[in-house]
Amino acid sequence: MTPECPDITYEETTDMAAGKKYRFAGDPLLRRDSDPGYRVGWRHKVRFEKGHLEGEMSYGEASRRAAELQAKDTEGKVYFPEMTRTLEG
Repeated sequence: MTPECPDITYEETTDMAAGKKYRFAGDPLLRRDSDPGYRVGWRHKVRFEKGHLEGEMSYGEASRRAAELQAKDTEGKVYFPEMTRTLEG
């Protein structure tokens, strides 16, 4: 049995180097399938390349889509659900 967690709509962080504030769409510590504000990110295993696919979805949808893309991958990329963040201000 897990304790009930309050619904957190966003987390605020500050990029200390640039002095910018970002807002997360969901809770970065609790990843429930219904949490909105995720996208599919990718990294290349050998080269120093990274990116993400366009479109915002829930964590459950992003993790299923990442698993599908990983199963079909032939380029050496790793796919994962990535939380979106927006610049505040």
